[in-house]
Amino acid sequence: MKYESITLTAYQPSENSLVKPFQVLHVPKELRAAFEKAHRSGLGDTPADKVKTFPIRSLNALLPLAAPDVISVGRRVSMEDDVPWLYAHHPVDDRIVRGLLGVWLLGMRGDEDLRKHAYSLLRRTALPWRTKFVDLAGHVLSDGETAQPEPPLYHLLPDYLARLIQRHGEFRGANGRSWSFLETPITDRRAQLVSWPPRGDLSETPGALFSYVITITVQTVPFTSQFRLHVRTGVRRWVTEVNAQGTVYTAGRSASVHVITDTQWPGVSGDSTRIAIHQLRYDSRRAEHTWRAIDRPDLLPAASLVRSAVDAADLGRNPRKYLEGLAGIRAGIPHHTTMGTHGVGAGLMSADRVPLMAWIDEAISPEFTRTPVCHRALWPAKPSNAPTKLLAPRKVNEADRVRILEHKKVEQAAKEAVERRRLLREALDGAPLVARVHWQEEGTRDALVSSLSGLLGLPAPDSAKETLTWRTPELDVILQVRPTGDIGAALEVSATKTPSSEQLGEAIAKRRSEIADAMNDEAGPRPLVALVEIEKDFKIKRSDSKFAARLGYADAGVITQFLQTAVDKALIKNRPHRAKMAWIDAFRQLGASRVPRHTFVDTFPGDLQYVAVWMAKRRKDGPTRQAIRQLLAIRVRPADGVRGVSGWIEDERRWAPYPEYLLWLAKGVDSHASADEIAADDEAAEDGTQSSFSQWDKEQKNLQRRTAAFLRPLLAQLRDRPTLFMVHAQNLRGGWPWLNNGMVMRDHIWVDDGDPVPVALWGNRLRLLRVRDSSRDETPQWYATDGNHGIPAGLWPLTEAHGERVFYSSTDRPSTAKKASIKARKEGVRIDRTGKEVRDTDKNAFNPNLLEIAVLACQRGEEPGEWAACVHQLRHAPDIDAPLALPFPLHLAKKAVEYVLPNTKDDA
Repeated sequence: MKYESITLTAYQPSENSLVKPFQVLHVPKELRAAFEKAHRSGLGDTPADKVKTFPIRSLNALLPLAAPDVISVGRRVSMEDDVPWLYAHHPVDDRIVRGLLGVWLLGMRGDEDLRKHAYSLLRRTALPWRTKFVDLAGHVLSDGETAQPEPPLYHLLPDYLARLIQRHGEFRGANGRSWSFLETPITDRRAQLVSWPPRGDLSETPGALFSYVITITVQTVPFTSQFRLHVRTGVRRWVTEVNAQGTVYTAGRSASVHVITDTQWPGVSGDSTRIAIHQLRYDSRRAEHTWRAIDRPDLLPAASLVRSAVDAADLGRNPRKYLEGLAGIRAGIPHHTTMGTHGVGAGLMSADRVPLMAWIDEAISPEFTRTPVCHRALWPAKPSNAPTKLLAPRKVNEADRVRILEHKKVEQAAKEAVERRRLLREALDGAPLVARVHWQEEGTRDALVSSLSGLLGLPAPDSAKETLTWRTPELDVILQVRPTGDIGAALEVSATKTPSSEQLGEAIAKRRSEIADAMNDEAGPRPLVALVEIEKDFKIKRSDSKFAARLGYADAGVITQFLQTAVDKALIKNRPHRAKMAWIDAFRQLGASRVPRHTFVDTFPGDLQYVAVWMAKRRKDGPTRQAIRQLLAIRVRPADGVRGVSGWIEDERRWAPYPEYLLWLAKGVDSHASADEIAADDEAAEDGTQSSFSQWDKEQKNLQRRTAAFLRPLLAQLRDRPTLFMVHAQNLRGGWPWLNNGMVMRDHIWVDDGDPVPVALWGNRLRLLRVRDSSRDETPQWYATDGNHGIPAGLWPLTEAHGERVFYSSTDRPSTAKKASIKARKEGVRIDRTGKEVRDTDKNAFNPNLLEIAVLACQRGEEPGEWAACVHQLRHAPDIDAPLALPFPLHLAKKAVEYVLPNTKDDA
């Protein structure tokens, strides 16, 4: 069935004004002044005019534990202005508030006497709650005509919606069971509801429990005069089993334990409609789990405001007991994918989502209404060189149909093999393809050899030989087959303590030089590419040698592709597919990929080029212990064939062929570089001190200057050719803040500190498109409006208005989800086509990412939708079976990051 429209799980206020009362807490002026003196005393030489706010992230972190019904509306509050610090729906016990502020004060770095004075004043000062009326629809329009909500609404409005939903009553699921929802504390500008208690009697795995989850966020859409609320629905799976050591495995992470009691214990505010959140962590020294009052090292656990009613160590040993309830207390540990498999599949199916969303519609009506449906765009959805679907004549019997399709598959594979050989010959200037396979398991070795022969149409060889040779009219192929050996061995780092940056740098440099030296000392032809089988998981995570191996090969002029060892049934089963994709990715790195060709040959310039910019980002707690921000740019010129893909070498201000660019990136990585102080997120990585925020602010401004310095010459040299310039919002806006919705303007580009300038001043051949994915729920969930509410592929304009600039791009199911039933659902029993009863609880749901495409700038008289359709077509690469998550040029740019940063998921 071809669906013609999709429904978004997005809402907007139905009225221009929605005024509601809240309780607010202001900190009196005298107490605020005492806080300020104590705080400034720990800032060293930081100028006073640079410090105008208090960091209250540590205060916010205590709220889910001690006061889950209190809302904080920011990470920082003003020192001078009498603005609310906290919001709530009802006044909260004065003792709780003083305790919270007292713990926050304990963690402040500053003069001890000043802190004691502030603490004494805190104990004597009244902290009254006052009523404040807030317009929950309040917003302003930016210069680019984008609705910008008042800042507190990012916290208050999701909380308000959650309360409407929670008070609506019970949701009746597919099998007739009723589900009640409780609120969890609002965090990170989102509200969340969890169905409680967890259920699980429908899973084929006994004891596998899950809950429905509803997440609400406030979002904006560029050039749209009303902001939106995105409501995301899913499942939360709960831990009920322990590992061989008799405790819950949390994979080295803190776990957000959900705790609810029939009666609140002393020191906790609120009622039983909200779930308190405790942070559980494993203490390796004590070999048991403990509570972590706050995720900050400078606040001791002894400073915790609340004495938990749950024993952390006992919870870690008996998760099922607490989840089912013990003495009026229920506590649940959410399952994470790093913990292993679970009897309940991940994600929620459309057959569950649609009735749940209909129930939410009722709960929040008439104050909020769904955004209008999006109708299918009429432009072609796939590029002109996309593989055609093989069809057999309708009027034939089943046996003939299978025979005809098989014959067509063989013909198509033969044609594609010849095309690949031709592309590789052109990419290598007629030289032979010399490749190497480093294997650990014979099954992987055989799969790689078989896949290469299949992809290139070569005779099947004896895969036990160490060197295999083929000659064809288009290409000579030499394949060297070797055991992985020490290449993939764990790095030599301590197994008992975290290595310093210097120690880890030495281990990486040692392995890097060993590999490079070994390659340089070898006799015989040098491989151009090496496919290396390496451990899926290292016992010591920081000993992962993959990145060191990539750098060592790059130093020897060899590009690399890795495969994980097949440690489970799923990896063994799909080993042939992974081997095939490894070779396709290797061909991509050699510059022998086919570029998707748009269908707008009558309207677009024939010499159109694509340029994509991506920022490589890594925190300093990653495998290299280095923080990195590096900008990468990829240019794709479809008319130039295999030589059309190149990378921007900033220092030399020139474009280099893609394989050369990848090796250049790797050679620029210093194994011994010290970790810098740039935080990973685009937001402040505060640790509760102004000095850290000042450092982050300084580095962020420096990053923006570096980004501008990168973009200016890059954009300037694009004047001579029609260019479609594309960026990823969440990836680049930290360095290029103009990409934020509140700053973009139609057909303008801003790079420096001045005003945005018309795109024509950058030349009359430039177009700028920005894509945005569902990270932080910035794009909504969706499903087909009619019929069985499937998940159709297509391009969907936000509105049907002429000149619309915002579109949503969706793609077909990946091959792994082709057999998923459109009627599948998490609960209940359904009857399939054969009359058989089917349970889908243990199956993973297919929930594809909805990619937003915003045409920020195009030339006068052009149709923005055609450029959006072009970007949508670029998600369908001819060499890859599944649609890409990003358009092809951005895909290449993101993949190039593997040569700058370690990537634990770098597997075909």
